[in-house]
Amino acid sequence: MEDGLFDTAIGPTTAAALQGLEPEDLSQPLWMEVTVGNGTVTETLSPRQRLYGAPYAFTLMPGSVISNTMSEDSHGAKFDAVVTMNNAHANPGDNAALPALRVEGERGIELTSPTSDNGTLYTDQNESSSDLFVYSKDNVQFHIDQDGDETGSFLVIGDQGSCRIDDQGDLSCTGTINASVQVAGEERLMYTMDSPEVWSEDFGEAQLEDGSAVVTIDAQFADIVNLEDYHVFVTPLGDCQGLYVSNETPTSFEVHELGGGTSDVAFDYRIVAHPVNEEETRLEMAPSAVTDAEEGR
Repeated sequence: MEDGLFDTAIGPTTAAALQGLEPEDLSQPLWMEVTVGNGTVTETLSPRQRLYGAPYAFTLMPGSVISNTMSEDSHGAKFDAVVTMNNAHANPGDNAALPALRVEGERGIELTSPTSDNGTLYTDQNESSSDLFVYSKDNVQFHIDQDGDETGSFLVIGDQGSCRIDDQGDLSCTGTINASVQVAGEERLMYTMDSPEVWSEDFGEAQLEDGSAVVTIDAQFADIVNLEDYHVFVTPLGDCQGLYVSNETPTSFEVHELGGGTSDVAFDYRIVAHPVNEEETRLEMAPSAVTDAEEGR
């Protein structure tokens, strides 16, 4: 006792007299009786004091609110959700607020549905302009078709177009594909060219000697394309009678001047070939990204 006050822990691991006490015992009505004395004369104090346990719950009621800022606006209010975590902060942009939810473990959070095998994630459905932000200090990874049992895709669907990355890494979009570049201090768009087939290309420069040249194809480029059948385009960089290509092989091709010319003109060349193991399909059917996404909702 200190200054007339004392405290003690009550539980299965405390004093010998309390050993064997089970948590269920503490849920029963309990009173504390205090006896004081000097070992010779004792006195039992009255009345006994009722012991009250700290309340806790095994689950939460629908409409429960967990908030670090209890107020009339949040405490006990319903936010159209089973459980609401209100983690407002005076300065939300400074990242000073503690996380509303922390999950540790390999599996993280698993999203399921009682009526299907789909998981869903939404922003505030009561706000027409609600955004979703994901912050990471390193990579953000999305693993598609992790068990390899079907053709999976990562879909980005807008109200006027969509983009799909399938589990082979192929990208297809219903809209245009462009890059943003700075031009005279302004942000402008550069668009990619479309082709009815899948092509890879390489560029280079060489020079005729007495009207002809043998150009060796870059070995690294040769490893990734099918050079059994390819196209070469040449552009002379000086005055000549014109150029033509012959003797195309998987390792090289020849360039000659027209009419038996013997100039030493330099020229640019462009090689176009199909990637290795790529089927030579032309204007193949596009995957229905919107249909798949609607089925997955």
